[in-house]
Amino acid sequence: MRKNIALGIFGLLVAFGLVLGAGANFRDYNADRSVHWDIVTDDNELIDLTPIQPYAYINDGGVLVVDISPNNPNYPGYGDGLSPNSEYNFDEIFKVSNDLWEKNMTIVVRITSNNTGIQFYGADRDVHDSATGAVVYASDMAKNDVCFIVNNGDAVKVGMDFTVGNDVPGTIQSTPIHIEAYRLGTEPADLVGKCGQGS
Repeated sequence: MRKNIALGIFGLLVAFGLVLGAGANFRDYNADRSVHWDIVTDDNELIDLTPIQPYAYINDGGVLVVDISPNNPNYPGYGDGLSPNSEYNFDEIFKVSNDLWEKNMTIVVRITSNNTGIQFYGADRDVHDSATGAVVYASDMAKNDVCFIVNNGDAVKVGMDFTVGNDVPGTIQSTPIHIEAYRLGTEPADLVGKCGQGS
């Protein structure tokens, strides 16, 4: 069984102050100046996506949104977002839970992004590079294609690395992000043994 969740991401002017003030587990910051990332998911009841940080929330339509801007309902009132020519790392943006599959069923989850400016990792050392199987636990190891296993009743926290290019304030970017979930043993051949299976 496979689950596809399309996540839309777009960037627009937002500033560094909100990021530092918005939440815990801000990992590091390298800079020059500005971007807003909006992540959208369609929950098809096979996995749970739950926001962890104040800049991640579920909107009225049941969509997971990561919004580092004054448009975020949790906006504390200072700063406007991310800066151009900078890199931001957050150890825990959202978590993927396995509470909706059959009892005792382990799932294999894959998250991909076509935008090299958006990458994933797991500070708890449970997220893997889908190509090599290597654990990606720090922002400088983050990859566009990661996978991991989630046992029934457990959750995996996903960190994100945002690399903002030399965009002028107000620049908008968009890219799809996909989350796929498979019952352990039915994952594609290229993921077998690379996502923590058998650990």
